[in-house]
Amino acid sequence: MKNTFLNARFSAAGVFVAAVLLVALSGARAGAQQETRVTAIRDDATRSVVIEQLSIAKEHGVPIEPLLSKALEGVAKNASSKSIRAAMDALQKRLRRANDLLAPSPTVDELSAGADALYVGVPEKTLKQMRQAAPRRSIAVELGVLTELVARHVSPKKASQMILDLMARGATGAQLTAMNTAVQNDVAAGLTPEAALDRHGRGIMSLLPLPPAVSGGNVRPR
Repeated sequence: MKNTFLNARFSAAGVFVAAVLLVALSGARAGAQQETRVTAIRDDATRSVVIEQLSIAKEHGVPIEPLLSKALEGVAKNASSKSIRAAMDALQKRLRRANDLLAPSPTVDELSAGADALYVGVPEKTLKQMRQAAPRRSIAVELGVLTELVARHVSPKKASQMILDLMARGATGAQLTAMNTAVQNDVAAGLTPEAALDRHGRGIMSLLPLPPAVSGGNVRPR
């Protein structure tokens, strides 16, 4: 019985160690892939700028992947090293701001989506309200849909209110994504973006229950 108990303990410990090693190796592989993509940049000045900006990001705990993707986008467009530096610096600031607004522990996907939302003009308070509405799950999809709506000329205020209202009523990511697609189709057919959002947002709303009454505002518990 004692040997069986010890074997079980060692087996569990082995599984734990293997899991830790797997995570470490995954991180190492990701780092190696990022390094390979950086060293593939042919222009010396641009490569130096990218390395410098990524180092600054690491010092501040900013995720590297969104910044590297932005840099490589600039390289693909033959942008100057000065332009790439400015774009990476601006993105890093938005990522840091998104981290504050989506606290306490946003995912990389949420930070990227939040930074994009800030770029197109979504109000900072909207990001805070969205986090309050869903404090224990990712809101990357909701942020992405909101960003696309604003980018397609729905006013930030109107788009923000619609997304917040739908979140309060329990709309799923799939429903919001479908709404966004329907809005795009209506706009392509000649409807104004805001009219299209009204049409499809209210359509989804009619299928959802009323939000629960919560003191201090309509915050949906998760």
